[in-house]
Amino acid sequence: MAKYKLIQLGKHKIKLSNLDKVLFPDVGVIKAEVIQYYLQMAPIILRHIKHRPLTFIRYPDGVYGESFFQKNKPDWTPQWIQSVRIGTEKKINYVVATNEATLVFLANLACIEFHQSSVQHPTLETPDHFVFDLDPPESMSFEEIKSIAVSLRDYLVNYGYHPFVKTSGKKGLHIFVPIHRKWDYPTLKQTLKQITDGFVKQHPKRTTANISKAARVDKLFLDTVRNNRSQTVTSPYSLRATPKCTVSMPLTWEELDNTKGPEDYTIANVWQKMQADGDAWEGFGAHAAPLHDQVKRKHTASTSKALKAYMDKRDFHQTPEPAPSEDAEFVDDAFVIHRHDARNLHYDLRLSEDGVLRSWAVPRGLPGAPGVMRLAVETEPHPMEYLDWEGTIPKGQYGAGDMWVFARGNYRITKTKKNGFYFKLESETIDNEFRIHQTKGKDWLLERVDPAEFVAHETIIPHMHAGIATRVPDELDYIYEVKWDGIRTMIYIDDEDMTIRSRSQRDLSRQFPELAAERKSLKCAQAVLDGEIVVLNDKGMPQFKTTVGRIHKTGEHSIAMAAKSQPAYCYLFDVIYLDGCYVNKEPLWKRKEWLKSLIKPGGQFRYSEEVADGDALFEASGKMGLEGIMAKKRDSIYQIGKRSNAWLKIKHRSTATCRIIGYTEGQGDRAAYFGALHLTDADHENHVYLGKVGTGFNMAALKRLSKQVKAVPETDKPIEQKLEDDAQSTWIEPILVCEVEYASITPNGTLREPVFVRLRPDLDP
Repeated sequence: MAKYKLIQLGKHKIKLSNLDKVLFPDVGVIKAEVIQYYLQMAPIILRHIKHRPLTFIRYPDGVYGESFFQKNKPDWTPQWIQSVRIGTEKKINYVVATNEATLVFLANLACIEFHQSSVQHPTLETPDHFVFDLDPPESMSFEEIKSIAVSLRDYLVNYGYHPFVKTSGKKGLHIFVPIHRKWDYPTLKQTLKQITDGFVKQHPKRTTANISKAARVDKLFLDTVRNNRSQTVTSPYSLRATPKCTVSMPLTWEELDNTKGPEDYTIANVWQKMQADGDAWEGFGAHAAPLHDQVKRKHTASTSKALKAYMDKRDFHQTPEPAPSEDAEFVDDAFVIHRHDARNLHYDLRLSEDGVLRSWAVPRGLPGAPGVMRLAVETEPHPMEYLDWEGTIPKGQYGAGDMWVFARGNYRITKTKKNGFYFKLESETIDNEFRIHQTKGKDWLLERVDPAEFVAHETIIPHMHAGIATRVPDELDYIYEVKWDGIRTMIYIDDEDMTIRSRSQRDLSRQFPELAAERKSLKCAQAVLDGEIVVLNDKGMPQFKTTVGRIHKTGEHSIAMAAKSQPAYCYLFDVIYLDGCYVNKEPLWKRKEWLKSLIKPGGQFRYSEEVADGDALFEASGKMGLEGIMAKKRDSIYQIGKRSNAWLKIKHRSTATCRIIGYTEGQGDRAAYFGALHLTDADHENHVYLGKVGTGFNMAALKRLSKQVKAVPETDKPIEQKLEDDAQSTWIEPILVCEVEYASITPNGTLREPVFVRLRPDLDP
């Protein structure tokens, strides 16, 4: 490997050196792999360390060599790497990571471990979280450490906190608790002493708050020293200088229960886990709480004056909106975004400031990418009670229409300017920085600072897939819809552009011009919508063959004629991304309300209605000759690219989607064609053999299908199973997808009594 390599990250060039140097001899991890880890993980790590003063532990000669604890930013560090000074420590210039280039530069210095402060620039005297470092004795098992962590979690929850847990990467655990950035270090120290002493009093045989080694011989030490001004703690997702290159791994409490030890999470598997499960601490700042022992503030004359316009515009005998209360708690740093389906559908951004919610109406929602400007019109301040309010404002009242909480969390101002400010939003669904500046009077412009998470022409979002049930669930937490027999699709919208993609990511926009022409019938600036394209007969029944036939049209004239004579409709049933925000983790019932509100009636896009009585819908669908119904849990999230039993297909006949991987020789009147088709499960990446199908087609269909099958290039046998008719089989590339009916699944996993139904060209790769 070359000794040096020059790379470009954004605006910055970085010279990488000694990339093949072994830093972790026991597992053979070289410096290039450490750099690659921090580069891959940068978007996730930066959620947690951005704007924080950092310290590092460097291992230039590997984890068994001499190490250096680095506090001060070296003089030779490039100018573009930002830094800050804290409190009285003016001699120490701490590095602040603001981009992926900073992480790569530091990793190139063999900074294996990243440690972070509990404050963020510019509020360097008021922490936004506190930490318990659970430091166990050598004799304590990891199971015992976990048990104490869970007890501490429950103890903290009783005080109104929302604790998060991660492995330290060594033996212990870290519990992080987000708080409002309002109180200084001395105040926090008093609160932590009260909490710690109270917990140790409840668990005197297992824990201690005494830093003395003599007191810690057989007890777990609850270390809160990390919360002092000059202290740092291991950052989430930081590597640790351990023989196996472990990671300080954020976990859900459920994942902790299944964790055997810190060595479960290493540089070798964390990236794959993140791709599958995402960030367990996503939305960390949204759960910030006040210190439980601090006095709550009440309304003052100044807040009442600020709310006069709000009061004057509303008749509280007619509207369910909240009137200001003298007992209302002032929640510092809180924000809410309302989706407001009034005369014109828009969003209301509200930031808590001086005891009220400063408010802007944003007609097109949050900007999804830097450089995109959204008009934001400042409106009257709202009372703090509006943070959690949602409902319907009656007709005739100011702002009449439905209003939902679109996002709710905490915010902080990161920079102030002459005519505006920068601010960071942190919630379960938003973790981004924005800039807002005043242009004239009440008119402002809102702009995103962070890189885009969604780019309509580049982002591909795989569909969520349903499980299979043989009967309608009898639980009460389901809603039910028709299962449309058409082409599953994903609609990508970015301002005026709209792209229609099939489940196999084929662009169908050209094949369905009547849908592509209806962009304005969807009231949103950006969105990803899940639905099914169908062509209906004169009785309103879906015609699968006709629908699929539309995707084979190639000429402009034939496409246009089909659009007129066989018009397609798209029944929409879910929304995954909406106006600058991924909403897939919102409950289904709320996503469907938002989806319904954005579809204008009378067009080619239709809302897939839900009902509460699944048995009645299933019976009616059978009488109408429909394929079946869908059962979906009301509170389920949209699991991108995964199959989940939160959604269930309930069909009037059992069917499977299969990939054709080969065929057997035909006999008798089939001698010129084939005997049966070898099948695998189309929804698995690997080939899961489902057996053969040799019935379900007449002679005319057999001839057509044989021609299509034999046109596919031959290949080696793709499955390991030994079959009786291997010698009489021809294996082909797995590019044809078909649908097969069957009676049941045999014990060895094959389809019993399979019958060929149709090809599924809409699912071909």
